[in-house]
Amino acid sequence: MSAVTRHGSKTHSCSLIRNGGGTGSTTRSARDLAELESRSTVLRTHEPLVIPGMLQTEEYARAVLGATEDDPRRADRYTEFRLARQRVLTGDSPVTYRAVVHEAALHTRVGGSAVMRRQLLRLMEISRLPHVSVQVYPFEAGIYSAHTQSFVLHGSNAPELDTVYLEHPTNSLFLRDAEHLNGYAKMLERLSRLALAPVDPESAPESHASRDSLSLIQHVMYAL
Repeated sequence: MSAVTRHGSKTHSCSLIRNGGGTGSTTRSARDLAELESRSTVLRTHEPLVIPGMLQTEEYARAVLGATEDDPRRADRYTEFRLARQRVLTGDSPVTYRAVVHEAALHTRVGGSAVMRRQLLRLMEISRLPHVSVQVYPFEAGIYSAHTQSFVLHGSNAPELDTVYLEHPTNSLFLRDAEHLNGYAKMLERLSRLALAPVDPESAPESHASRDSLSLIQHVMYAL
């Protein structure tokens, strides 16, 4: 297996492909990504401009995909496929999910104010799950070399399947060599250290005297 592949190996989730309407309904990279997610035990991601796909509401996802896809029917199929992929967070054996989201993603009006308000509410709600952690990287943390790049680290019980996923509109990459895995893991660790404390909706209101991810999300949502 090469260290860098364009499509990844597959054995998973014929059900996801069927739910997406068949192999013609999604790109090959998207199907490869769904299979990779189904085999992962840990997903760690950084997203600089939009809410991560795993945490998107249907209307937010539809707005994001509709902005880049000229064919409305294809955008609908892509949206359905994205929502189906989210089941790895809610199944019997959900993956551990860690996200560092740049504050810019909270302010970008995808689909309008009402859509954004519901999306931010969803972001807080899903963070109640014990296996989900969301941190916001605030503007005041400044520029870091990785902060403009979206990537996902997939970890599993089989180290040979560990993968860095880099999304691209025409040619997404699946990186599996140790150099890339270690490099992106270090970048995510640094982003996490610079980001605000994770969302913890179960904590008492008085515990948010200092700024954290939850208080920032709430501030942006209430301003919409």
